[in-house]
Amino acid sequence: MSKLPRIQYTHTGIFCVDLERMVEFYRSRIGFIVSDQGVASTGHRLFFMTQDPEIHHQLVLFDGKPTGLPFNPINQLSFLMDSIDDLCTYYRQLQEFGITGIEQVDHGNAWSLYFKDPEGNPIEMYVDSPFYTHQPCREPLDLSQTPAQIVARTEAMCRRRPDFMTREAWIAATREKIRLQRV
Repeated sequence: MSKLPRIQYTHTGIFCVDLERMVEFYRSRIGFIVSDQGVASTGHRLFFMTQDPEIHHQLVLFDGKPTGLPFNPINQLSFLMDSIDDLCTYYRQLQEFGITGIEQVDHGNAWSLYFKDPEGNPIEMYVDSPFYTHQPCREPLDLSQTPAQIVARTEAMCRRRPDFMTREAWIAATREKIRLQRV
């Protein structure tokens, strides 16, 4: 087998029923800006959105999603945040925005908030923790606690589970697996 080049996942495109409503939600509630807009060769209107000045688009919203689909093919859109403090702040902001159905989850290796956009697409806002634990792991999380309390609770939970290690140790082990895959 030939050596495969490294890839980096950078963006997602989704079809929308109400394009303007979705653009406004991702702008005002998630914090994206519109970096470009236009009409695709398929005839669909589209908006490119980003939070990173070095990445033209992290999300593309298209019109043309049919109404009444029996199944949502999007499992979740996940967005990495910088710190547990940011996640706590965002949780409070979601409540101020009137977003309902917010789930707080401790995955051991990450702390997550789950909620839905106006068209029912699941969104995850998350922060990596300094620990690794075997997945899946879904424990309660209380973002009203201090970050120090959250970290201590997560570490204790992870240490009780199989295959505990620090995030740094997991990164090193995964780096080696990737290296061996490419040999």
